[in-house]
Amino acid sequence: MASILFCFLGSLLLLQALEVRSKSMERIVNGKQAAEGQFPYIVFLRVLLNDSCLSCGGSIIANDWILTAAHCTQRAQRVIIYYGSIEIAKAQVVVEVQASSIIQHPKYDRTVLTNDISLIHSKWVDFNDRIQRIALPKPKQVGESFDAQWSLVAGWGSTFDYKLVAIPELLQWASLHITPKHWCKVAYPHITENDLCAGSPYRQSSCAGDSGGPLVLIKENIIVGVTSHGHGLGCRYGFPGVYIRVSKYLDWIRENSNVTS
Repeated sequence: MASILFCFLGSLLLLQALEVRSKSMERIVNGKQAAEGQFPYIVFLRVLLNDSCLSCGGSIIANDWILTAAHCTQRAQRVIIYYGSIEIAKAQVVVEVQASSIIQHPKYDRTVLTNDISLIHSKWVDFNDRIQRIALPKPKQVGESFDAQWSLVAGWGSTFDYKLVAIPELLQWASLHITPKHWCKVAYPHITENDLCAGSPYRQSSCAGDSGGPLVLIKENIIVGVTSHGHGLGCRYGFPGVYIRVSKYLDWIRENSNVTS
């Protein structure tokens, strides 16, 4: 437990380094506890830096590829990937990779978190009922907004802003409504066409989800977003969160991983 807590301290240091408008997402607020096998495509990432570590989420998009956020991997020396359980300590498979296995988007900008997306090349992991991939959007969906559709996020982050004692032992999840871009721009003037926003009228954390974790469209069960950042005031005040729009990066994903769907 001490090593996990240390990783979250590292995450909070990253939060404080960003501008007040835009903080990395490190928690599910007002969420629900996941059941085993409910989110077989999500993995827990322990990102080891030179002198600390970060805790993030990631998504399985192939037997040997993980999709996550670039701000999770930007200074990584190694990454430990935990597959196949809602409880980190009971992971079915644990894989450790070196920095050479990380492919970060070349145009990632840490100041405003644009192009906040990375790939991690893992060893081959066999699928089962607890370990599965999540489908990518189809190429024809590149221009689709997904506005007003319902989605799911999940993660192991703190359940209250900045309170380490609230870190859950088990995976938490929430339902979020994808927010029209013009509403999102009110809270985040810096967002681009490569971002989307999602929030909840019930304050199930308008910036819910661990950094790097998936935003999954309920209707089609495809990953439409990678959890990037939330409002600087915190996750309990009704602001939507910002997610990297996966459909805009399909060519980049294919070119670097050969994953196409």
